[in-house]
Amino acid sequence: MRWAILGVLILALVQPVAAGGGQVEEVLKGLEQDRLEALRERRSSADRIAAERKALKAKIVSLMEEVRRLRGEVQGLEADFAALRRQLEDLRRQRSDLEQQMKELEGIVRGAAKDLEALFRHSLSSPEAPQRFERLGRLLDERRFPGLEDIRALVELAFEEMELSGRIVKRKGGFISPEGELVQGEVLRLGEFTAYWRREGEVGPLVYGKENRRLLALSGSLPWWVKRNVKRYMDGKAEAVYFDPSGGAALSYAMRRPNLYEHLRSGGPIVIPILLIALAAFLIVLERSLFFLRRLKAPRGVFDRALELARSRRWQQCQELLEGQGDHPTARVMLALLKERGNPREVLEATMEEVLVREQMRLSHLLPGLRVLGAVAPLLGLLGTVVGIISTFRSITLYGTGDPRMMAGGISEALVTTEVGLAVAIPVMLLYSFFDSRAERLSTEMEERAVALMGFLEAAE
Repeated sequence: MRWAILGVLILALVQPVAAGGGQVEEVLKGLEQDRLEALRERRSSADRIAAERKALKAKIVSLMEEVRRLRGEVQGLEADFAALRRQLEDLRRQRSDLEQQMKELEGIVRGAAKDLEALFRHSLSSPEAPQRFERLGRLLDERRFPGLEDIRALVELAFEEMELSGRIVKRKGGFISPEGELVQGEVLRLGEFTAYWRREGEVGPLVYGKENRRLLALSGSLPWWVKRNVKRYMDGKAEAVYFDPSGGAALSYAMRRPNLYEHLRSGGPIVIPILLIALAAFLIVLERSLFFLRRLKAPRGVFDRALELARSRRWQQCQELLEGQGDHPTARVMLALLKERGNPREVLEATMEEVLVREQMRLSHLLPGLRVLGAVAPLLGLLGTVVGIISTFRSITLYGTGDPRMMAGGISEALVTTEVGLAVAIPVMLLYSFFDSRAERLSTEMEERAVALMGFLEAAE
């Protein structure tokens, strides 16, 4: 504004002096008015500026208050942000823990499902619940997470298996025969231990085939007493039945076990002389048994009574009593001495020795041969063992040790001959000891009775 007034004055001074006095006054009045107007404007501007300044100061104060308030809000928001961040970290940790727990739970559920599937693949009750594998398929699917329904299904399947495994079931059903055909027949399941089939009067054990999910009949034949027991049990005539806790392994071994002829045949040619020895020993034992049972029967105390009669010199009654004992060795010795009654002592002693030797030979008849047979049998078994070992080493020399079946023949021959030799020798030697001790005891009895009778005969002279 000051510059505007100064510019007007300068223009007024520069104008030509030729203007009149009225014009100068008008100019001055105009200038005065302009100055007054300028002063008014200045005051107005000053008032406005002051008002604006005051308003700005008030605004600044208000803004500063707003800034302080906003700073407080920012600090509160920052605190809330920090708290939220900590909460987020906690949630992330919880999520990680939950994910880990879910993975562990998934692993436990899938592991339990795999164990249950393995159990089902060997369970004899699986043909009675074929849908169990489909229900397990959902749990074993790696593309989906097992839910509560799946876990509930797993528990139900486990309890179903527990319930079925505790039952004894007899039913009509199909199974794979030993010839490989699908046939129908009676099936008896004893829990999870053993299963039997019966068809057209034949019986046999069953196992579960995990490949075709059917019951399979084992090849071979059960022992006759097992067959009879199973048939009676299936007909309700027996209260107990044979079962195999190994799941069919023991029955399979029993069915495939070679019979006595095959077992002896695997021992090779050395088994033949061992069996001949066993036959000869059996004949000797039979002869000796009949001899001792038939000829050594005498009432208890009969020889003591005969000695009492001899002591009282009742020779005729003593002789009749001894003759009534048949072919007993002691009676024969005492009768031989009675016949020599009245002869000198030398004659009596010679007679006694002769009769004792003769009777002892009768008692020990064939016993030395039995002892020889009992000693030769294990030696033949040892010979078979040596032959089998030689055959085994020859197989190893030619074919190496890659195939154990190449050595099975030699090993079997070695073991079977030893087994048969010992099986023959042990009872033979025991029977020999029994007969020998019996003969020795009878010899002692004969000698004692003969010496006692000879003393009475000497006194009778």
